[in-house]
Amino acid sequence: MTRDRTRSNGGNEPSIEIVEFSVVLVATENNPSILNLDFLKYNEIVDPDWQVQGSPVSSPVFAQVSFEGGFTITADQQRVIFDQKTGGKLVASEVAKRYFQQVPHVPYSGIGINPKFFMHSTGEHLSLMDSVVRDQGAWMSFKDVAPTVQPKLIYRYEARTILLDVAQIEPTIDGQTVSGILFQANVHRDVEGPNAQARNERIQSILDRWEDDIEDVRQLSKVLSGGIK
Repeated sequence: MTRDRTRSNGGNEPSIEIVEFSVVLVATENNPSILNLDFLKYNEIVDPDWQVQGSPVSSPVFAQVSFEGGFTITADQQRVIFDQKTGGKLVASEVAKRYFQQVPHVPYSGIGINPKFFMHSTGEHLSLMDSVVRDQGAWMSFKDVAPTVQPKLIYRYEARTILLDVAQIEPTIDGQTVSGILFQANVHRDVEGPNAQARNERIQSILDRWEDDIEDVRQLSKVLSGGIK
């Protein structure tokens, strides 16, 4: 689990940390078969010291290479996913950039910057889920059973869309079960332009500014956590 934690002064807010980060290149007519270990290392897309975990898969419809430490690259005919589940430094965007620079001819149509934040909660904090649905009417109970509510927020801007799923979870961290809220975001941009060069320049620009999206999602998660009293 990535330790990138933000705490408030005095400890009145739960801590928040990024636990997963992925970059998705959306493409039409993508060729997954080019994704293999030799291609990644020969072109210096991944660190030469990274050790493969499991058996890589490479076929015309699906390919996947996983590395020790929780980094996986997956490709199908519509997208390439660079997913990082653990590790202290976020490198998914840099790996995606190096991959993209090796295959700029692919007709890319979109890009996603996708962080997951986990916010610790203690007994003194009301569940965000409870605060969202409190006193909302008869639908709160159907045949004497209260529903589990998982909000999905969609923020539509001119140049991007932020989709945010919010769920209360109780994961096991370092052998202990903890309570908290998972904020799972997809910051999506359609990539448009009069030609391939313009579209590729747009992708390059987004990859250069990925940290802005991460910070926006972090701040949004903190705003939503304001419902926890």
